[in-house]
Amino acid sequence: MDAKPTPHFNRHLTLFDAIGVVVCAMIGSGIFIVSSQAAADLQSGSLLLVAWLVSGVMTAIGAFCFAELAADSPEVGGQYVYIKNAWGKFPSFLYGWTLSFVIKSGSIAAVALGFCKFLSILLPQINGFNLQAGALVISSQKLIAIFLILGLTLINSWSVKIVARIQNVVSVTNWLALILIILVGVFASFHTSQFIQNISLVSAFNAWDLQSVLTMGIALVGPLFAMEGWNNVACIAAEIKRPEKNLPLALVWGTGLTTLLYILVNGVYLSGLTLSEIIHAPNGVVGTAFMRSVIGPYGEEFIAVIIMIAAFGCVNSMILSGSRALYALAQDQPLLKRISQLGKNSHVPETALWIQAGWSIFLVLSRAFSDLLDYMAFTTLLFYALAVAGLFVLRKRDKTNTKQIYRIWGYPALPILYCVLCTWVMFSLLYLKPISVGISIGVLLSGWLLYLGTTKRITAPTEYQDTLGASTAMK
Repeated sequence: MDAKPTPHFNRHLTLFDAIGVVVCAMIGSGIFIVSSQAAADLQSGSLLLVAWLVSGVMTAIGAFCFAELAADSPEVGGQYVYIKNAWGKFPSFLYGWTLSFVIKSGSIAAVALGFCKFLSILLPQINGFNLQAGALVISSQKLIAIFLILGLTLINSWSVKIVARIQNVVSVTNWLALILIILVGVFASFHTSQFIQNISLVSAFNAWDLQSVLTMGIALVGPLFAMEGWNNVACIAAEIKRPEKNLPLALVWGTGLTTLLYILVNGVYLSGLTLSEIIHAPNGVVGTAFMRSVIGPYGEEFIAVIIMIAAFGCVNSMILSGSRALYALAQDQPLLKRISQLGKNSHVPETALWIQAGWSIFLVLSRAFSDLLDYMAFTTLLFYALAVAGLFVLRKRDKTNTKQIYRIWGYPALPILYCVLCTWVMFSLLYLKPISVGISIGVLLSGWLLYLGTTKRITAPTEYQDTLGASTAMK
């Protein structure tokens, strides 16, 4: 009797599908929310634009670097694989562990809560419902966030084709919504005098003052979160047609166009609202305040619908990519092999999907939206910088590579600039928000202990030697 074939990933996704994954992951609720807090930190319209520009530059450079990494290693797992190829199994294990239990799950929880926040605007009656289980009281918004995560995880466990169709519809809707807001701002509410007044406000910042520099670093956290998720597409390389070509294109086009739209949207905000109105926008939602000023009370409902669509697609994209990273992590750990199994019919990592869903739900129940941002930011930037720094290692190691599928322009200056900017924001977080950073570092340490434990428990000497040899050769 012939052995049953082992389930494997299928290459169903086109370039347009891959761009859709990038766009859906990037455009969530952040573009409509985070400008309020950033403006409050900076007290200047010009500095608010600078914060978005710097965040956009960081995102673009990171995407260009990842395009080279993806072209050279178009494998499932994305950033996990890049870190492993450059630095070895231990750093990549820490990344996979942190991604699963801090970065991706925290993002899923945060955006799911954002979805529910705006659903309550459309359906205010849901706010009065709470579920009580003993001493635990679950608010209606958290309950809906849990059902959203469970429902999208179920869809992801069926078929990647269905997920791709959802992403395509949502990504086109997201782009059209942002373009509509920009056009409304240009033709209905663009006041040159208001824009000039906002960006010419004298700020108390001193470019050479340490406190000012650190505060600007903190102000970047929100815009960077709004642009977060651009690397998701790299995690699904094994499901993309011609990944060595389409992955770099998806990263460059998806991040470039979305970043441009983000900066234009903030320019429109500054042309139609005073800086005080941006800072004190109802519930911190600048998009709502802007659209209300243009089309009246219907503006709030319009933005609520747009954010819900964007958040829905964003959660879907992160569930898709996060499970692939956890799958790649489990493939390298003999004691976690169960997690790396694919469904026989679905050809997707079903066990990884449901583990990710469980931890995301725990974060929904235990943390607030703003806490989740600080919780994620430090480790997210740490591993982005580590992956980009891996370019120097990989290029030095493989000087004979003649494929030249994609090479980042401006090497080595741009990768160095990216790592410096990441270090600046991380130091700002560590200095000004040590508690949130401490929790993230605690998760890193737990991953280190788990790695030591799983390594010591591998009892087959030959298997251990093979693993050790491979790790040494990789380094």
